[in-house]
Amino acid sequence: MWVPFCWAATQGRPYEDMEMNQTAPLSALPHRWLQPAGAASSYGLATLKQAGYKPGTRGARAIDMRMAILALMLVVWVSACEEKPLRPAYVLPQLHHWPQPYKGVAGLQLHVFQTGTVTVPRRAVYRGGSLLETLDIEVIVFAVKHPRHGLILIGTGLSRGVAQGAQSYLGKFRTAIGTPTLAEGQDILSQLESLGWSEHDVRTIILPDLRFSHTGELENFPTAQVIVSSAEHSTAMAEEETALSLSDEYDGVRNWQLIDFAGTETLGTFRAHHDLFGDGSILLIDAPGATAGGMAILLRLPHAPVLICGNLAWTLEQARYVREPGFVADRKTWWDNAWRLKKFTELAPELALLPDHDWPAITVAKTADMTLHVFGTGQPKNARGKQKTERETEKKKRESRKGQRERAS
Repeated sequence: MWVPFCWAATQGRPYEDMEMNQTAPLSALPHRWLQPAGAASSYGLATLKQAGYKPGTRGARAIDMRMAILALMLVVWVSACEEKPLRPAYVLPQLHHWPQPYKGVAGLQLHVFQTGTVTVPRRAVYRGGSLLETLDIEVIVFAVKHPRHGLILIGTGLSRGVAQGAQSYLGKFRTAIGTPTLAEGQDILSQLESLGWSEHDVRTIILPDLRFSHTGELENFPTAQVIVSSAEHSTAMAEEETALSLSDEYDGVRNWQLIDFAGTETLGTFRAHHDLFGDGSILLIDAPGATAGGMAILLRLPHAPVLICGNLAWTLEQARYVREPGFVADRKTWWDNAWRLKKFTELAPELALLPDHDWPAITVAKTADMTLHVFGTGQPKNARGKQKTERETEKKKRESRKGQRERAS
């Protein structure tokens, strides 16, 4: 059924535009409509708002249902129209601006939080995967404690509005593509407050991209400077909304710092990077492809460097085997950068890789400078490990004393 439809589409035959209720040739569509990441862009959602669309009304519910069906059809349609496989990209086996031996930045610490999950079809994560099988991917926020620049967040996770009701907050279109789950108090601000930090302690927020898994709690940190690539920002402002972004989460931000990678130096195997503070502690890497201006972030922690992948790699499997994701803005650009990531890890084995949505991989990659905060336990993972060690030590002492008493008798 779907193969003939895709063949007809490539021939430029007319199809029914479900949102505008009119027939148009494929060539007449805005280009971003054909990209999975932009399927619900301003051509759809903004047009509905201009036409008087109001969430919650009877008419809006009918439109939401059509959009949910459209979202599912979109996933099937994109999956059926598989592009031909790409050849492995050649990356020069040479590391640039990567001094040896490694020297980290003293006092730099990394805290890692899980802020909910999103249940998605396997094919959304891996091109060619099953549409019927689902994966629960974690939404992860990284908090860097810098000795001179205070608390820095990398992403802000899902909005607390998701805990009140995912569909009412994100709409049926987005929740048809992926269903987010967030417990009360699991948003990043609530977790920071439980550790004694407030929104005013966060001085800087780095956004790998403007998808809702990174921007959910953004406007709850009003005094923070928000850092994003200029390419990502300009694209998001032009499109207003996409299937994986929500402009309401970032359109009130006034304190932007836009990063332009033009003319910057290479880093490792990547083409360009920006030293955020000029001290080598936090390096922003130009890594577009999944989105128009995606970034990866390298931290020079004291004991070992870590690379936060952003949407360049959702999972360790994706990074290790260069498995294409289901949603990308530019397939060839993502492919090139994914191979650069793979080569970087091969040439620099000391580098710990932290995928964007893979908590198990992060627990394995954990270094001495990282603290993992497991929601609901009331204490970080390394604190629980310390308590376990103390209990085991006390048990051995009791057994030793018991053995001494038995020998004495």
